[in-house]
Amino acid sequence: MNLFGIIFFILLLSSLRPSTSSEICSVSCGIQSIRFPFRLDDQLDRCGYPRFNLSCKNQSQTVLSLPFSGDFDVVNIDYMFQNIWINDPDNCVPKRLLQGLNLSLTPFSLLYPQSFTFFKCPTDASMELPEAKYIPCLSGGNFSVVAIPVGRVDLSTLCSEMETVLVPVSWTSWLSPGNGIMLTWNEPNCMLCERRAGNCMFKSDSALDVGCSDGFSNGLSRRTKYGIMFGVGIPVLFVLGLVIYLRRKADNYDHHHNRMEALSDSIALRLDAVAKGLDEKTIEAYPVTLLGESRRLPRLNHNTCSICLDEYQAKEKLRTIPDCKHYFHADCIDEWLKLNAACPLCRNTP
Repeated sequence: MNLFGIIFFILLLSSLRPSTSSEICSVSCGIQSIRFPFRLDDQLDRCGYPRFNLSCKNQSQTVLSLPFSGDFDVVNIDYMFQNIWINDPDNCVPKRLLQGLNLSLTPFSLLYPQSFTFFKCPTDASMELPEAKYIPCLSGGNFSVVAIPVGRVDLSTLCSEMETVLVPVSWTSWLSPGNGIMLTWNEPNCMLCERRAGNCMFKSDSALDVGCSDGFSNGLSRRTKYGIMFGVGIPVLFVLGLVIYLRRKADNYDHHHNRMEALSDSIALRLDAVAKGLDEKTIEAYPVTLLGESRRLPRLNHNTCSICLDEYQAKEKLRTIPDCKHYFHADCIDEWLKLNAACPLCRNTP
C-alpha cells in the first residue's frame, strides 16, 4: 500500500507543474510580447486563436496583416483591455483609411468609430478653418488636406470633397509621427483571465473554447489518469482517501466557478454600459459652464479640450462630468457620451 501511495502522490504532483504550453507559446518580437490569442506565423497553430496571426520583421518589428488592407506595424498590444495599436509603416494612417480599411474578415473593429469627411482645400482657405484637422502627409505645396467630423462644417464651397470614412475617436493622433489607430476585439474574451494574472489558452486540443489556467495546467495529466487506473486494486482505505480528495476538489471548483461567474457578469454589465453610452437626458443633466473673457478655469493647466485638442475660447460652453470633474467642449463631450459612457481622460464610468 505504501508503494502505491508513493506512486500516486508522485503522479499527482507532476500534474500540478506549470503549464508548458504557456512557456512554449509566449515569445517576443523586439520589445513586443506575443502571447495568446496572438501567435507568430512560425508557431504552432494552438498557440493562438484563429485569425490572430502576426509576423516578426527583422526580429524587431511586429506586423499585423489585414486581408484587404495590407500590412500594419504593431505599436502595442493591450491584452487586459483587448486593444491593439497599429500604425502605417509610412506614418500616414489617413491615407490607408481613405484607401479603405476593411476589417470584415478579421476579429477586429475600430475603437469608438466616428464619421469624418476629408476635403482638399487651397492652402489659404484651410488655415481659416478652426475645426479642420490638417493632414500633413496628404497635403502638398499649394493645397491642404483636412478632415472634419460629419455635420460640423460645410466646406463644399471652399474645398473639394474627397471621401467620408469611419475613423476612431482618437483620430487626432495622426498629427504625431509614430502614432496610429486603435483596434479592439471581443472574441476570445480573456479580460477576466488577464485581470487574474492567469494564462488564457484553449481548454482542449481541438475545440475553440478558452479558459484560464492561472499558471497551472487544466485538469489531470495523462500520467495521473494512468496512476488512478493503476491503483484500482489497492485496499479500500486508499480508495476511500482518493474519493474524499476528489470530492473536496469538486467542492472547491464549484465554489470558485460560482464566484468567477458572478464577477464575469459584473464586468459584462460594466462593459455593456460603456459600449452603449448615455441617453440625451442624462447628458443634459451634466453641468455646463460659460467661459468668461478671462478664460480662467479651475484647473489652470487644462486649457485644451482633450477630444478636439482646441484651446478653450471666451464665451464657449464647457460641460463637466460630475464624477471625475473633467470638463470638455459641450459639443465634443455630448457626441462622445452618446457613444461611450466613460470619461475620455480617466475612463471612469458613471
